[in-house]
Amino acid sequence: MDVITILRSGYLAASALVLLVALILPFRIRFLAYGARTTLSSGPSSAEKEKAAVMKSHSKSTLVAVLDRLADITVPHSWFTSFYVVCVAWSLVWASQLLTQGPLFRLVAAYATADRARTMTARQVAVAWAMLLVQGSRRLYESLEFARPSKSRMWFVHWVLGIAFYTATGMAVWVEGIRGCFPSPFTKRRGLLTRTSAAVQAHTFSLDDIAVTGPDLRTFASVLLFILASGIQHDCHAYLASLKSKPAPSPSTETVKTSQQHEDKSHASGGYQLPDHPAFAYLIAPHYTAECLIYLSLTMVAAPQGRAWVNRTLGCALVFVVVNLGATADVTRDWYRGRFGEDAVKGKWRLVPFVW
Repeated sequence: MDVITILRSGYLAASALVLLVALILPFRIRFLAYGARTTLSSGPSSAEKEKAAVMKSHSKSTLVAVLDRLADITVPHSWFTSFYVVCVAWSLVWASQLLTQGPLFRLVAAYATADRARTMTARQVAVAWAMLLVQGSRRLYESLEFARPSKSRMWFVHWVLGIAFYTATGMAVWVEGIRGCFPSPFTKRRGLLTRTSAAVQAHTFSLDDIAVTGPDLRTFASVLLFILASGIQHDCHAYLASLKSKPAPSPSTETVKTSQQHEDKSHASGGYQLPDHPAFAYLIAPHYTAECLIYLSLTMVAAPQGRAWVNRTLGCALVFVVVNLGATADVTRDWYRGRFGEDAVKGKWRLVPFVW
């Protein structure tokens, strides 16, 4: 099995795992929610009552006891930052490997095959790599800048999947730039298997590969979508970080009652407020929708030359992003409804406008 097939299979297998957890109630209530969505309010929500009922009905099940034990294996939610550290680190490592045709690159090239007639150009590799680096760097900055002290935790599998995803995607943005070749002999070089006739191997990277020239329509549209989606996501993240309740500075007498009412409402909602940013008017989680658009833009910009419209490896990564964030958006919708009432989610799409 070659590297490209392994990457695609890994993304799809991870997507299936997330779907399994999301669709089976005993798994969903134990493993899916993380961060703020696990925070309990002063009174149990309908979702929490449902969870309690399920727990009670399975109280003597050995399997449920095992699931509970697994659910207790968690890591701090702040470890989310490590995802973007890994993303940036692998982007820099692969840049070095591609430029020097280093040992890691040669190892991957030895086991990567692709359609000979459909391969990414060296410039596509450079653009896709740069876009992923920008995405990882921005998210790392946001994680550090917007982070608030929290005791929230997440299931360890969330963390493992995140690390695996960003490790794989660091490769996925360039691996289809290795041209598929006819069977050729493997040779030993510094103890590693290498193979010749690859598109990226045959190319010498230079400043010309990142020179600003007129892009084709697909590249222009993809980069524009990436920029717009990144801006929307950043705005949403900054706004959500600002929702943390802050003490009002010396309220006047006539505003004390109103402030107290707001404080009581915020307390009843576990210290969280309902977003009223325009981006949240019709979407439960517009920052998740933006994330999907970001990976859609990567899938488009890295589409191999020829008749291909998308990069299939990154397309599989996009499937994982959509499934994972879709499941999380569904949990978020339940959380909003439980904390703020049915009106808080009425008329809002979870992830894809006019679809779901």
